[in-house]
Amino acid sequence: MASKASNRRKRAPFPSNPMEDSNLTEILPPELITEILLRVPVKSLLKFRSVSKFWLALISSRQFIKNHLSLSASNHHVLISIQNRDCKWNFKECLFRSLFNDSVTEAFDLKYPIEDNSKLIDILGSCNGLILLMGYIACLLLWNPTTRMHKKLPNPRPRWKNYYDDYGFGYDELHDDYKVVGIFYISGRSHGNEVKIYSLKSDSWTNIDYCDEDILNTADSDRTMRLRDSGFFANGKLHWDTITFSPNFDDVHKCRRIICFDLANEKWEKVEKPSYGVGETDMCMGMLGSDFCVFRDYNKTQLGVWVMNGYGVKESWIKKFTITYPIKKDLCPPLFMSNKGEMLVALRTITSIMYDSKDDAFRNPHVINCNDFHGVAIYVESLVCPFSTEVTEKATKQRPKKLRSKQLRNK
Repeated sequence: MASKASNRRKRAPFPSNPMEDSNLTEILPPELITEILLRVPVKSLLKFRSVSKFWLALISSRQFIKNHLSLSASNHHVLISIQNRDCKWNFKECLFRSLFNDSVTEAFDLKYPIEDNSKLIDILGSCNGLILLMGYIACLLLWNPTTRMHKKLPNPRPRWKNYYDDYGFGYDELHDDYKVVGIFYISGRSHGNEVKIYSLKSDSWTNIDYCDEDILNTADSDRTMRLRDSGFFANGKLHWDTITFSPNFDDVHKCRRIICFDLANEKWEKVEKPSYGVGETDMCMGMLGSDFCVFRDYNKTQLGVWVMNGYGVKESWIKKFTITYPIKKDLCPPLFMSNKGEMLVALRTITSIMYDSKDDAFRNPHVINCNDFHGVAIYVESLVCPFSTEVTEKATKQRPKKLRSKQLRNK
């Protein structure tokens, strides 16, 4: 028995202590170890951090996290928020590829960071594996469902007590920073707007200018223009559809314009929509592969997919798909569309429906443990941390100083 146990120890694939890590690097160069680990799933990497100090430093490094994210960008998961029979809110997830390839998919419960699940929990955005959630009384959270790490954001503290708010969440690649944009409106005032932006690097909110008159220009001064719903992140910018209404809300309509906010230079811009046909109305924005697109409803019978081949160029809009609704039910905004034309759509009565443009056919994958939904988001597995690395490093450096001062006081 002792010899068998000894053989098992010799065949152990990973070192049991930091000293043995040097033996592994003698067999495999660090560059090859890195290339291998970049292709390992996140949940396994979380365990491998305890292999050695070298592996911990490697897997926790910014460059490794970025490279790993780029390789796992196609490993999508579907996040579903539901309200169960006890009126409690809960999160479930299912594998995206299973919805596409299997006739039956199982939804699994997720542990989530909000303790009071008796109140509505909204999904405001998803970017690089991080989810922006809003709980009761405007409590904002950044959450990585894969690593289960989360962070409660500081209160943006708008200058009004009673207000309406919209948010957007995305990644500023130029400054390597995750940002949240909050837009706060006060009811009954056309110019009662305030915009704040949260930076994960600085872990703080700052005020920024709202759209100028040229961007949000309404021909009628009595009408008010606002941004609608949560911002859609694409091409480094957050995009909102606009909506205008009269003071008593008896005349409300959407504009043929998209307002976007560049997270890098923190400037507002406008994106012109295509010239739609009669009977088409806005649904939402999305991405077709790497191209920006908009989804349009036609008389509750068809879904039109318009693609902007050259971002920011109005003349580059083309109508890529026209999809006839499978049943006489309203489609929710599409959740995802691949560059092959495969689309994940939600219906009001069932959880999901798949569309394949190759044969113009719909199918309904059966999802176990999930009969209804409130909100849905697509996310990828990632090691991206919802904490500021700069703040964390600063706190780590200060910790030994505080410890030494405490020891001196105890003496």
